[in-house]
Amino acid sequence: MTRNPFLRYPLYPKLLTLFFLIFLIGCQKSQPETVVSAADSQYNQAYGADSLQQFDLFLPEGHGQKTKVVLLIHGGGWVGGDKWFCQDYARQFAAYGYAAVSMNYRLANDSIHYQEILADIDSMIGCITRNTGRWGVRNGQIALFGYSAGGHLALLYPYSTDPARHIGAVVSLACPTDVLDSLLWQSPGLFDDIRLMTGDTVVSRWANTNPINFVSASVPATLLIHGINDEVVPVAQSMKLKQALDASSANSTLILMQNETHYYSLVAIDNFMAEAKKFLDANLK
Repeated sequence: MTRNPFLRYPLYPKLLTLFFLIFLIGCQKSQPETVVSAADSQYNQAYGADSLQQFDLFLPEGHGQKTKVVLLIHGGGWVGGDKWFCQDYARQFAAYGYAAVSMNYRLANDSIHYQEILADIDSMIGCITRNTGRWGVRNGQIALFGYSAGGHLALLYPYSTDPARHIGAVVSLACPTDVLDSLLWQSPGLFDDIRLMTGDTVVSRWANTNPINFVSASVPATLLIHGINDEVVPVAQSMKLKQALDASSANSTLILMQNETHYYSLVAIDNFMAEAKKFLDANLK
């Protein structure tokens, strides 16, 4: 199914720091009126020994054994970004009744590559599983939510690295799905970021980082959202993955956003988050 709404939320790293400061201010001012403070917020909690292996937790009012968990993965081209990029979305999920975890992960460089990043996601999921009783939330499958590079990771982990099927649903926004597509490399700096993420200068060996290469009927329910006019990650990336998911009879939905780029309009957030909630309500069992 292909639908056509909305969204906004910039996370790509090659913009100036000033842009992110402006964005943060705008994000805070433009939150939908339905956003409420989480009943319990815990910041900078450790899930590993590295200083970047930290997370923030947002628990909803009245949380209990039926409260589902969503894990948010920030963007930043794999080489930058921070969990605070997802903080407002995490609070919105808490307002919707979900326990929301926003994580940091070790960033790609000459010694850290996708294997280590996926290992961090795996460690974070293990941390969630061990703490559901202490947090007072459901011990079951969780959802992943990611934007741009974070959306790529939110797909790659369950598609390729989740034999225990901890992930029940994925919401992935404006994300690369096929890093071998040369059209993707035209975005300034993105080729170098992909090289660092993969840890390999030989393009033909990047296939193991492609979510599209791991598509099967058993992948988690997947919601893809992409702006038609995305100037950083071509919309064809999500369209190609949707075609592959359909060919495999996988459960998936694609939302194409008319007149939207990689950085979405402020008025779109209410509609997008409502769509994400409906999708998770229906598919995260």
